[in-house]
Amino acid sequence: MPISRLRFDPWLRAMALIAALLLSQATASAAEAVDPVIAEVKARDAELSAAHGRGDMATYLTGLSKHYVYTDVGGRRVTAEQLAKRRGNDQLRQVASEVLEEESLRVSDGVVLLSGLERASFTYFGGLPRQGSTRWTALWAREEDGQWRLVAETATPVTGDGGLPFTQVRLPEPAVRSRQGLWQLALPQPMQLQLTPEGGRLIGTLPGQSIRLTFVPASATRYYALERPFELRFDSKERQKLTLVTWGIETTARRVTPSH
Repeated sequence: MPISRLRFDPWLRAMALIAALLLSQATASAAEAVDPVIAEVKARDAELSAAHGRGDMATYLTGLSKHYVYTDVGGRRVTAEQLAKRRGNDQLRQVASEVLEEESLRVSDGVVLLSGLERASFTYFGGLPRQGSTRWTALWAREEDGQWRLVAETATPVTGDGGLPFTQVRLPEPAVRSRQGLWQLALPQPMQLQLTPEGGRLIGTLPGQSIRLTFVPASATRYYALERPFELRFDSKERQKLTLVTWGIETTARRVTPSH
């Protein structure tokens, strides 16, 4: 081995170690660098999401642009006014959430696109439970007054949100009428389900609320809603007991008023 190699190897190794250390620190600093514009928008988005989750629509609406439009899980176009009315009816409240994916793109100094995948638990209509995963996007813009506002957002369920597939059967009217009555749901918040026969079907309502569901028989003990993935499972042995399935979650109920 040449003498020069023996002489300079320790020095070269030391310099290489220092260079590697400096490079790793520079890489870590670059990774930790946060775009201040994106950080500002993400903070504002978190504020609005929290307001929406707790049902504070007054705060939520202040963060929406006058051009705001929401494409919901059913593909419907919803304006800010329509969204406020919807939330007043369905009383959505977020119970828990978990961020599975998150991305952000600074389109320009005044436009930022956020997107992600979130798994969350909610209650609707004062207590009906729902769980699911949603892929979402949110387009933010800095408007003329310098304030960041939400211009557009979308929500796409990872699983469908329509009615469940089933084959309808015709039942004798007396059999359908025997399921009517007021049913007490076993939920943390007091809630009742009113079932009313109509044309061979059961119309489900929640007293004091605007929701109306059309339950169609698939068998003597199972009825499926046309509007949402809801199901009624009547106990085959105990006529005063049923199970309401909402978004895959079972809630038991007992009849508190007799059928006629």
